[in-house]
Amino acid sequence: MKGKILLSTLSLAFAVCAAKIEISQDHADALYRKGEEAVFTVTVKDDAGVPLKEGAASWTLDNFGTKGLGKGTADLSAANPFTVKGTMAEEGFLRLTVNSHKARAVWGVGYNVEDIRQSEPCPADFDAYWNGEKARLEREVPLDPKMTLDEKRSSKTFNCYRVNFATFGGRRVYGFLAVPKDASKAPFRLRVCVPGAGPGVIGASTRPDEIYLVMNVHMFEPEETNEAQKEHMVRQNRELAERFGLPQTWAYCSKAGIAESREDYWYHDVMLGINRAIDWVCTRKDVDLTQVTYTGSSQGGGFGLFLNYLNSHFTKAFVAVCAITGHYGYKQSRQNGWPNLIPSQPEAKKAVAERYAAYFDGVNFAARIRHPIRFIVGFADCTCPPADVYAAYNVCPSSDKVIVNAIGSGHSWYEWHRKDAGKPGHIDFDAWLRTK
Repeated sequence: MKGKILLSTLSLAFAVCAAKIEISQDHADALYRKGEEAVFTVTVKDDAGVPLKEGAASWTLDNFGTKGLGKGTADLSAANPFTVKGTMAEEGFLRLTVNSHKARAVWGVGYNVEDIRQSEPCPADFDAYWNGEKARLEREVPLDPKMTLDEKRSSKTFNCYRVNFATFGGRRVYGFLAVPKDASKAPFRLRVCVPGAGPGVIGASTRPDEIYLVMNVHMFEPEETNEAQKEHMVRQNRELAERFGLPQTWAYCSKAGIAESREDYWYHDVMLGINRAIDWVCTRKDVDLTQVTYTGSSQGGGFGLFLNYLNSHFTKAFVAVCAITGHYGYKQSRQNGWPNLIPSQPEAKKAVAERYAAYFDGVNFAARIRHPIRFIVGFADCTCPPADVYAAYNVCPSSDKVIVNAIGSGHSWYEWHRKDAGKPGHIDFDAWLRTK
């Protein structure tokens, strides 16, 4: 496997009520070979950090999916800390879940991680499809860029502009462009971002030495307040749920249109609209085209894989805990990546969704990214499981790629990364993006 894997470990505590559970593993790097036994050490503590001497802890082992690999109960009066042992006969991740005194903790270790792949092959017409869709958008829909100065969101050092661009269906994609006021330092590095899942952003700021473009996935004008933005997203989800006969929760990203056609899936028009927005920004004379970077986490990590394939301007990318990646995990009896696109469909629509989901799977986009890229994967991430992130990393053909294993970290990796600063293998991703 090309590229580098950076290893770092941290025993994280998950606190619920008066108990917290700490877990560690016998291999410092949390990496094992198939058939090798992993030994977990579990300690259940009170809120003062003292190991509890009464009660029990129940535990289960699985493959981040439907394969049960062990379960049991530990008597804390007999042993605390206690050990749990398990193994896997195939590549993937072994997950330990512990419950005790109303607290819950999850831990994961990897087995032959360099061999993890997605079982579903990439569609033969993947490149032809996306190249054709980009060309069709340019042919059928004028870009019609809109850029308006937002004085309220600007500062002494930068101007913040509301921007929006046309995409298919008479709709538009919306975001913000922050530009340094001191033009003497131009041309500036460009940093692009798509937010994680949720209501999106309502503004943007930037450094004195870079231009920042952040684009929401929602096709409505960003509101003035976070509360109004959330309410607008709820209305949007309600409309999509009614249109496609779906539950309202996360309707925009999880199901809307995927079982109707590729073109009806919500992300289709958004991806293509944001791609042309990046092209438009790159025509600015104050943009340094040798430094066009991307950063994103979760939904933004998945979009990083999308956009770094679709757009030829990018020179570097950082993607964390990539969502919209690993739609076919269920075929290997493991958890799918968020938003669980295929199994969450109504039964009558699953076959169609299965056929189209590959065109929106981060694994297939990652397989075409050749410029420098950095990944971060949460070994205890139950939202975007580590096997799916590794499936994308392993097929990425870049000769300059690195994955950082956030051992013990769930989907919210930021705190893990902050505590990891200064340790061997730590990467300051922001500094890396700023370096030519």
